[in-house]
Amino acid sequence: MVKLEYKDYWFNYVLEADPQEIKNIIKEEYITSDGLKIHMDIYDNEESLDKTIIFIHGTSVYSRFYVEFLYNLFQKGFRIVAPDMIGHGLSEGKMGHFTMENFTKTVYDVTSYVIEKFGEKVAVMGSSLGGITTLYSAAYDSRIKAGICHNAAIFNEEAYKKILKIEGKLVDLVSKIPELVKSAPKSGISIYTYLDFYKLAKSEELIKRIDLVMNDKLLADKYTLTAIYTQMSAPLAKPIESIETPIMIINGDEDVLFSVDYMQEIYDRLNCREKRLEILKNASHLILQENTEEVMKRIIPWLEKVL
Repeated sequence: MVKLEYKDYWFNYVLEADPQEIKNIIKEEYITSDGLKIHMDIYDNEESLDKTIIFIHGTSVYSRFYVEFLYNLFQKGFRIVAPDMIGHGLSEGKMGHFTMENFTKTVYDVTSYVIEKFGEKVAVMGSSLGGITTLYSAAYDSRIKAGICHNAAIFNEEAYKKILKIEGKLVDLVSKIPELVKSAPKSGISIYTYLDFYKLAKSEELIKRIDLVMNDKLLADKYTLTAIYTQMSAPLAKPIESIETPIMIINGDEDVLFSVDYMQEIYDRLNCREKRLEILKNASHLILQENTEEVMKRIIPWLEKVL
């Protein structure tokens, strides 16, 4: 493995493309949300791209963990705006400290930036916690023209019981969080308490990268009690049945966190036009990295139709 300067550590997450070529395309911008600076990567060129996808990263990581997928999506003719969410990556805020209200407000502010600068054809896509944030953002902001949720959940309906295997010491911890968060809202809990990164991938190549992820200085490897509790209790801005934004839910059938049955349950409750459920066969949690081409085949025709 080539020794990299830390600023290029994300090169480790690029498996096939030339990371230097990607680096030359990405422009970095900052906006302010809730008084904090939000870092954004923008994949753009001098051509007139009329469709923008705002991409939301998953738990603990930051936008460049998905850099190769986003580069491929950009090459299909979409402008990409990928923020690091509050408390993650290069954005401000205490590492790992947020609420779903913070997250939806951040996406709202990024959407405002995109509409003002690039136009109204805006979709939001996210992976894992980012997929859930996409659903929450669609419930919050009717300006979003489409949402693609790689994974979805409704937190105030005890979704954590359907996503995580609650056993052993975790049973006692979960039961105490509603009270603990009142006295120590910014106390941190290791994400490894409830999330095994090594079970998220299938391919040997990506599993090898997990060590690199876990040693990434920008990894938010602790979440505060506030961040944990918001994922146990936060409601959508309106009932899922009232969301009008077109929604696609996409999932791997061997995802160890988000089951096909749970994704079907959420999908069935959607009443929006052009809703779609896509299940990838023999696919893990990290479908954007391991099943890039198959994901593209599912999402791009749908996006072209709804945008």
